[in-house]
Parts: sequence; structure tokens; C-alpha cells
Amino acid sequence: MSATSSSDNLTVVPGKARGAAAVSFADRLRPYVWTLRSGLRTMRFLFGRFPRECPVCGYKGRFFAYANPLALGINIDSLCPRCFSHERHRLLVLADRAQALFANKNILHFAPEHGLKAYIHARQPRGYTTCEFGGRGADLDINIEKIDLPDNAFELVVCCHILEHVDDHLAIPDLFRIVSKGGTLIAMTPVIEGWDKTFEDGSKQKTEDDRILYFNQHDHLRFFGGDLRSRLRSAGFIVDEYTAVEPDVSRYGLIRGEKVFLCRKPEA
Repeated sequence: MSATSSSDNLTVVPGKARGAAAVSFADRLRPYVWTLRSGLRTMRFLFGRFPRECPVCGYKGRFFAYANPLALGINIDSLCPRCFSHERHRLLVLADRAQALFANKNILHFAPEHGLKAYIHARQPRGYTTCEFGGRGADLDINIEKIDLPDNAFELVVCCHILEHVDDHLAIPDLFRIVSKGGTLIAMTPVIEGWDKTFEDGSKQKTEDDRILYFNQHDHLRFFGGDLRSRLRSAGFIVDEYTAVEPDVSRYGLIRGEKVFLCRKPEA
């Protein structure tokens, strides 16, 4: 008669040396079965599980699955099928609802997203300029590490999921320079709040596989930790935060605890 380990549920075969255990054929198959079962469960909900609302475009219904910005894999109920907003875009719109970020402002928007661009236009900003490294349909071709714009040029700068792709030690001070006195930088990026210090290692940035393994995406250069705040403050910003909390998380399909960093440039 065989016995079963209570700690790992593996079958212990009699006759083996004390402390030794043989893994049965069924046990070897178990992780494959679990993984296939998880994949099938995920496939069931690729096109939505719960009804959600999109504050960007007003859509109500099921969202689609899309890539997870914090880990290899996908998020269920992530992508709005009408305006293509992701969780971060919907969170930013909620921050605007709370603080009127866009109305009557002179705005610079890095790498503008389709739905968010339309939303900002509808808020009637005093000026709205888009930029993208290499152009690609934006108003300006700008390298965020060396911004060719005058000092104090914009009341509001939108920088959503850009800083993890570039040298932030160059980008953040230049962003501070072009924000007008009393103006705001909106900064969003994946942050690992359990880490006090940002993880970045040049030796792990050299190949696409390394960047995927260590930073989750082929063109990411770091994973920010809690010290992102000190990096922003060291440039001169006063940093405030808007956080994804319930009931907004379940209603709008947000990532729990995701942050919008509202970085104010002092008046003087």
C-alpha cells in the first residue's frame, strides 16, 4: 500500500530509501494538465467576462483581454473594443474627472494613444500638441532624452508608459524644464511597489530575450521601484498620486493600485 505526502501530494513508493520519493507518471503529467486547464480557462474569457464601463469613450459592455504590463501574460477585461483604451488610459481619465487636468491647458502629449487623444480634444484644451520619437503621425518628432523645445513651454505634459523605455535620468530633468511654472507632468509607468529601488542592469538589456526576461518587454530598460518618486522629486517636481481603488477597479476594469503620478512644477 502506498502513502501520500501531505506537503506536496506526491506519491511515495514503498521500498525506496528513507526520505526518498519516486514521482509517478500521473504526478509528472499533473503540471501539464494544470497548465492546459489554466490556458483553456483563459481562452473562455478572451473576449470578456464581466460587463465594464469605459470612461474614455462611454462604452458599456465586455472588454477584451490584452497584454499585462506588469508580468508576462495577459489581463482579462483589459481592452475597450471601441476606443482601444487600456487600464492606464481609463485611470488617467478618472484622474481628470477628479482634478480637471486637461481643460483650458496648453498640452504636450508624448506617444498619443488613439482614444485618449480624442478624449483630450473633447476637453477643449487651449492648445494640444502631440509628439513621437521618429514622428509617425504626431505633430512633432521629439527625443524625450533631449527635448528640442523651449523652457516652460507647456502647462501640462502627458507621458504615459514612456519612462521605462528610455534613460529617465536624462528624460525627467528635461521634462521638468519644459513644464511651465505651476504646470504638471503626468507620468505613468509600471511600478513594483514592493521594491524600494528600481531594477536596472545594463548587462541585462543587451538582447531582446534578456529584456523580456528581466523587464517583461522587448524594449523595456528597467522596472521602477518605489524610488521613482525620489527620481521625480530630484528633478524639482512636487509629486502627488492618483490611485486605482474600488469600486472604480471593478467598474472600469483597472489594475488594482496602479498610479497616476501628478508631478507639479513649483510656481517659483
